[in-house]
Amino acid sequence: MLQPKPSLGPGGQGHWPGLLPVLLTLIGIAWAEVQPPQPPGQAQMPRALNRKESFLLLSLHNRLRSRVQPPAANMRRMDWSESLAQLAYARAALCGAPTPILTSDPRRVPQVGWNVQLLPAGLASFVEVVSLWYAEGQQYSHAAAECTHNATCTHYTQLVWATSSQLGCGRHRCSVGQVAMEAFVCAYSPGGNWKVNGKTITPYKKGAWCSLCTASVSGCFKAWDHAGGLCEVPRNPCRMSCRNHGHLNISTCQCHCPPGYTGRYCQVRCSVQCLHGRFREEECSCVCDVGYGGAQCPRCTFLSTPVT
Repeated sequence: MLQPKPSLGPGGQGHWPGLLPVLLTLIGIAWAEVQPPQPPGQAQMPRALNRKESFLLLSLHNRLRSRVQPPAANMRRMDWSESLAQLAYARAALCGAPTPILTSDPRRVPQVGWNVQLLPAGLASFVEVVSLWYAEGQQYSHAAAECTHNATCTHYTQLVWATSSQLGCGRHRCSVGQVAMEAFVCAYSPGGNWKVNGKTITPYKKGAWCSLCTASVSGCFKAWDHAGGLCEVPRNPCRMSCRNHGHLNISTCQCHCPPGYTGRYCQVRCSVQCLHGRFREEECSCVCDVGYGGAQCPRCTFLSTPVT
């Protein structure tokens, strides 16, 4: 488990007014870490952000993740998690302090990564804070898997951690001494910034966009300008679904029905019994043996009377 690493300033300038980086250097308090979330069953937290703010933060994360350099071959598309947003708000309400660590078996609890920024109230918007985290990437060397010039990059690496697929954020105004502050918190699952044998691993695999997506997320999401790409659960271009456990072939937009069902959507139940032939699943009909005919192949064509 990673421990919080306090930072005295941002890793990159981004598109910030000239005064802001100086202020952040003097008073910014930030860290990124991984720790388990709160156990289920606790009281519901109030919404930290409205739907518009949640949408903007999720869209910004996905847009930034889809444009990393060098290109990412396995970057997941993120979805909003209200439970993570509640965790983020709970931590923001504590002025960014860590939430209690679970005492239960950590193997049964998915890990959560944190990006936390504590700033004077009103100094920056949440979108600007996320942009600041991403700007730390200017100081990150993907080849060396480390920050250059002793800079802080852990916010950037968590933001672009390839396997993090769930996001929730919250903010809260609090006081540090006599100073009004605002805590900005985002929670990510699964969390990133992991080390192997004492060495920090790269947040994603370099390569052509979506070239290393796993089978479960083999779709490739692209922005409106077709820039970059994020691995996602394949969409359904056919705009249809198969009933009765039928399987939809997305390439042909046809349903492959289980035994006993037919129709375009596998909605027709078959009750045909072929007396002298084999059952044709695709058409819910019989293919009669030589010498027999009829819907269920009951009749011998060599005889004048049906076979009983």
